[in-house]
Amino acid sequence: MGNIAGGAASTLKRSAGIDIRGRILEISVIICTLFLTAVTTGLVRGYFGDSSQCWGVLASSTESITQGPFIDSFSNKAFAAFLQYAQLYYKKWDFLCARTAFISRKFLCTPTEDGNMDYATIGCSPPVRSINPQFYLEEENCQADVGMVVGIWVAACLVLCLEHIYREYRVRRRAAVHRGRRRPHQD
Repeated sequence: MGNIAGGAASTLKRSAGIDIRGRILEISVIICTLFLTAVTTGLVRGYFGDSSQCWGVLASSTESITQGPFIDSFSNKAFAAFLQYAQLYYKKWDFLCARTAFISRKFLCTPTEDGNMDYATIGCSPPVRSINPQFYLEEENCQADVGMVVGIWVAACLVLCLEHIYREYRVRRRAAVHRGRRRPHQD
């Protein structure tokens, strides 16, 4: 959020001469960051089995998207594959923890609701057992939140790229201006 707001503030200062950098910009960035943190926390809780925690900030009450949070199918498939691989990663470490020494099984592992304590087959941690990589397809609020969070990340990356390109342009322009000048000899 600070990246996007800082880029907008720098652009306004260079183009229009308006300097909005200061306490108000800092406070608004902090508030937006806290809001984004709360929405992202809801998404993480949705991924670990409680999809009712999604906020649905940009959810529309009339239109429901069943394909996924993105417009094109390639992005939806890539996102689904990422969540599937993340689930495999978490389960791998969970089963590794469940198969280790007595201490981890005694203090870290939690039995299921029915009392099953065979951690080598069920895993060690209840949140990892309840991972749902398709959570965003089941809850419209989660779809909207995923779209918003990914959109903010893409906007931040775009601002970074544009800042880098502009900085390179300024350096090259400044070098071209000084290229034709002779520097005075200093004794």
